[in-house]
Amino acid sequence: MQQKQEHKITPNVKVSDLTQYMICPRLVYFRAGGHKQSGIAKGKERSVIENILLKELAFDLHKIYARGEDEGGEGAETEEEDARRIMEEIEDGVERIYKEELEGLETDFFEVVKRDFICSMSVENAEWLRKVRTGNGLLELEEAHGYEREHTMVSEKLSMSGSVDKLIRTGEEIIPCVIKTGKCPEYGVWKSDRMQLAAYAMLIEEEFETTVKRGFVEYIRNAEFRESRIKKRDKALALQILKRVKRIKGGVFPEKGENAPCDKCSFVELCETRKTLLSKLFAK
Repeated sequence: MQQKQEHKITPNVKVSDLTQYMICPRLVYFRAGGHKQSGIAKGKERSVIENILLKELAFDLHKIYARGEDEGGEGAETEEEDARRIMEEIEDGVERIYKEELEGLETDFFEVVKRDFICSMSVENAEWLRKVRTGNGLLELEEAHGYEREHTMVSEKLSMSGSVDKLIRTGEEIIPCVIKTGKCPEYGVWKSDRMQLAAYAMLIEEEFETTVKRGFVEYIRNAEFRESRIKKRDKALALQILKRVKRIKGGVFPEKGENAPCDKCSFVELCETRKTLLSKLFAK
């Protein structure tokens, strides 16, 4: 008699679905339905490229920080040259890493944006460099313990998976870090970012059988590295949104988000079409 093989169920909800829900629940709905965003929105090409370069830069910030310590206060010109060299190294692999995201972009335009980015980050923005060189809790941890890039975790209990940008293991604790290329709040961490950290914390706690007490959000554009305590309310919010996302992926058409960025959304036509069809249906 043959024994039945156990088949593990791959969770169909990702932490990124939760963050998309916070932007607009309908993003989750259309993506779950197999609709793909139609490339980069017109007029947003430069912004998309800069965000990709910023994210890659965040993965190498420890190099700038470490060289700043080694130089012991040498001239600003040397610091700028080192920073420029690191940024040039970063740009070499970007097209391969983000091939899908950059599909359709003209090579000449891409090269122009890269040159502008390197110039602005390494020469014109001395304050940005100073903030990185000064050091902070996160970069000190990275320098001392290193980090694992995009560590993937799966929870069958939660039916959720996710890849955290950085995972730092100090021996005493495991710390999740997320990279954000958007604007930085005046104080603390955005609500959606706290929720995202809490979701990763729950995945870490299940995989490593530990308790996650804190995480970091890197607001890389402003060189701000904010520590955030993992709070019960943020875990509760993540679980609440997880339930809603599961319903949406089960076919429930949600309301739009209160602050949904419709003007920047590539699903706007699908969204309006669906709304019209529902209006006609309920009008009968």
